Amino acid sequence: MEFGSKLKDLNMTPDEIGRFTKAFEKEEFRRMLHEYAEEISKPESKKKYEEEIKLLEQERGVDIQFIHPQPYRVLKTSEQGKLKCFINVCSNDMIGKPEFRKVEEKGKAGQSWSLPHSLTPGRPDRDAQGNKCTIYDVVFHPDTLHLAGNNRRFMEMVDKAAVEAVENGAQVKLDRNNVQVLNAKYKGAPHAAVMRKPLPGQHAERKQLPIDHLSFPYPNGERPDTMPQQGSPKPNVQADAKISLKNQNINLPKELTKPHYAIKYRSFIDLQDFRCSRDSAQSPRPREIVITIDLPLLRSAGDADLDVTEKRVVLESKKPVYRLELPMAYPVDENNGVAKFNKQTKQLIVTLPVLPLKEGPLAEVSSLQLLVDDQEDEEIIKSGSDSPEQLEDTTHELEDISLVKLGALTKPSDDQTMTLIHTRMNHPWVRDWLPSPALL
Repeated sequence: MEFGSKLKDLNMTPDEIGRFTKAFEKEEFRRMLHEYAEEISKPESKKKYEEEIKLLEQERGVDIQFIHPQPYRVLKTSEQGKLKCFINVCSNDMIGKPEFRKVEEKGKAGQSWSLPHSLTPGRPDRDAQGNKCTIYDVVFHPDTLHLAGNNRRFMEMVDKAAVEAVENGAQVKLDRNNVQVLNAKYKGAPHAAVMRKPLPGQHAERKQLPIDHLSFPYPNGERPDTMPQQGSPKPNVQADAKISLKNQNINLPKELTKPHYAIKYRSFIDLQDFRCSRDSAQSPRPREIVITIDLPLLRSAGDADLDVTEKRVVLESKKPVYRLELPMAYPVDENNGVAKFNKQTKQLIVTLPVLPLKEGPLAEVSSLQLLVDDQEDEEIIKSGSDSPEQLEDTTHELEDISLVKLGALTKPSDDQTMTLIHTRMNHPWVRDWLPSPALL
């Protein structure tokens, strides 16, 4: 966690912050605080603290045991496709020993192993580059890791059990296709897990919560207290992983992982689009498409290949194994796009300009045909008779011909229709034939 967030969690008042600031200015206060930090970090002090906690829990009818993990190996992967994750595979004698039984399916004999383990809740931390990450401890019995050290297939089974323990216990999704084994034996600072069991013949005392009259009314009238309170030690999870050894196939190729991504459509605001005019409507077509791809396990942009075409974006990486193929909703200009990889956030940001909408030749033909029809109308009217009957017949005939020709090409727009009506109404004979506006 960041230092600023830790101060925020303290919820200190301005007066308390001022008092602490004045206290840190004194040499005696800094010396006493340093001695206190050294005292609580000594192994003897920690052991005494654990013994006192055990005595207090026994008074409540609960027997607790502190499980101190012994480092063995570290697995690296990603959590939820966004955050880097480390799994410490450790050992402790308090965990159950591995067991197996022979099974036979479809005439083939095999072994089904049960691997008891303990999972500690994930704790936030920082990696070597200062990026946020999550660390889990999965503790097995030493015999389990001894067998894994002598058999490669058994080691893969232990790693698979550790990954499944984190997914099931922490309710997160891990990237199984990009699990890497690091050279280190442990990541972060060791933390002891706590395993609670009720004492035989005694019932654990249930802590009575104070009545909160403003709390949400639950249907059964009881407030659930399964969520751990802040500051209290979190319970650890212990389970058995039953995996069949005969189903392990180490020669299968790794599947491709689809990274997490987000697509944004960016437009620019122009004040001319908000004028009180018919042609001032803002276009719904975006100017740019911004794609943000989370690649928490990628070291540099050189390890990935990005292929951009007018209608498709393809991202591929061999180590780690990533593949993402996205169809574009709008045609983009692949020659003027920009891609940047942020090593701090492990995100690849691709910005692609959208090509302008191409006007089809149908609208140009419609405008040209309208101009030709107007010229033909003028020639026919000038060469016609002066009688109103002939003028009326000619006018209807010209209107029918014009509408048929326009309908064969495209539906005339409002501007084209108004132009046609304006042309008809401005002929000299039509103005003389229509009644005067004063009589209407």
